[in-house]
Amino acid sequence: MFKIKVLQIISGNDNGGGGNHVLNLAYYSKDKFHCVIGAIGVGPLYDKAKEKGIDIVQFQNKSFYNGEVLRYIKENNIDIINFHGAKAFFLHCFLRNKLDIPSSATVHSDYKKDFLNSKFKYILFTPLSIKGLKSFNYYICVSKYIKSILQKDKYKGEKFLVTNGMDYESIEITEERNEIRKNYGIDNDDFVYVNVARMHPIKNHLGLIEAFNKLKKEKRNVKLILVGDGELEEKLRGKVCELGLGKYIIFAGFSDNVVNFINASDISILTSFSEGGSPPLVILESAAAKKPFIGSKVGDIEETINEDRGFLIDPNSIEDIYDKMKEAYDKKDELGTLGENLCKFAQNSYSMKNFCKGYYNAYKKMLLDK
Repeated sequence: MFKIKVLQIISGNDNGGGGNHVLNLAYYSKDKFHCVIGAIGVGPLYDKAKEKGIDIVQFQNKSFYNGEVLRYIKENNIDIINFHGAKAFFLHCFLRNKLDIPSSATVHSDYKKDFLNSKFKYILFTPLSIKGLKSFNYYICVSKYIKSILQKDKYKGEKFLVTNGMDYESIEITEERNEIRKNYGIDNDDFVYVNVARMHPIKNHLGLIEAFNKLKKEKRNVKLILVGDGELEEKLRGKVCELGLGKYIIFAGFSDNVVNFINASDISILTSFSEGGSPPLVILESAAAKKPFIGSKVGDIEETINEDRGFLIDPNSIEDIYDKMKEAYDKKDELGTLGENLCKFAQNSYSMKNFCKGYYNAYKKMLLDK
């Protein structure tokens, strides 16, 4: 039986949602199509793929110029090549006229906001990313929001909508709630918010810290755990120190199993200015732990979070973030029900089966068009 073989091109340093997206796709799609991850450069993605038994090959930037990628495609009978992320999009420009197989771009985020962490990178790399994106005939959009951006910006290629999914049965809590709380000096009666996000301007950690500071003046027994790392970490630590919140805001660093921290909390919170995925994986991770969610009213988040499953905020308003954090605290006895509701909704709406099926249908259509 013929099985579609797909080469997934992504930066080897992608340790965030895009990297997990590709790992999940490669691991769970085996009954529908076969994925090989093509990692651009070295990075943590390679080790993670090997641990899961996923086929992965490493390429350098020059591989796209000197024909190495084209030779790999031919020698390994690749049927489709799928690109993920700004660097991969740009490198597609060097291949597109030499490819005799379909190529697609999975768009994980608003490509005009990817480099807000650096004015230099924003000016230099944003146009290159857009140039790369315009070189595709097929786009896989991870949310209605991303699809609408492509349509608004008049990208002409065919657009497929594939929302995120999760294998809820595979989620395993490896550190108990009480163990984490003890390790980080969190008392049993403390009310804990957890934020899981890379430390990048788009995630709005500074707004979250300011809102928490306002809340802390009213509620003594509150703590905030920040799970993740990134280029803003030093600045965020400085802000926490400046506000005298060192005992109340915990920097937990990067974690391979964030559900441990979510389980140790009372509620998750994400204050991003923009989110591409529908829904962001951290919402599905919170659902798996049966914890409700405070989320920004951006992207497609409103399709998952409502008053029965959590709280929606305006990320541009510190006052609104504070208000919803306070409301969650005041409704602590109702949070268990909200978490159960989120879990049931997510399991019904965002399964790994539907995630892989969405990609499969897109790939079949690309091959039919060939």
